[in-house]
Amino acid sequence: MKEIIAQPLHFNKEKVESAFKKLDQNHVYQASQMVYYPYYYFRYNVQAKRLFLPANEKVGCAVDAVSGKGSLIDSQPKLKQFTVQESELLHQKQSLDDCLEKSESFLYRSLSLKMKMLSISKVQVEEKQFFYRPYWIVYNQNGEKGAVDFIVDGVSGQYHPLAS
Repeated sequence: MKEIIAQPLHFNKEKVESAFKKLDQNHVYQASQMVYYPYYYFRYNVQAKRLFLPANEKVGCAVDAVSGKGSLIDSQPKLKQFTVQESELLHQKQSLDDCLEKSESFLYRSLSLKMKMLSISKVQVEEKQFFYRPYWIVYNQNGEKGAVDFIVDGVSGQYHPLAS
């Protein structure tokens, strides 16, 4: 067993299986395994020049601690402490320093492209947090050739097919 900081599960096993049953009554889907995926969260204070908008803004960035890919996030993740099985944890491959560097690079690119900032005068990291996000591995129990399995985000409910 291991103590971790993670986002609380919003979609439990029953909700996930029920949603797949409503979606496809011809197949049986089982949410048989939970995995916790590692991320780093960084909150920045950004000072920039923009037309008609405030110059100071708080911007959040999450970096996947396995691949190092970044994404802007709308709000700070709500986190709690949990005790989980070690076997449920995916292990990080990226260090805090690597992810901080990647988040800053990603942030500059994103701010200039998506948020239409004319010039960025200062970007300062205000918070750093390592955390896990829960995902369900959902298997198609029919065992048919070409049957699709899924990964389901336990926080948002978004799902993606898994390659066979």
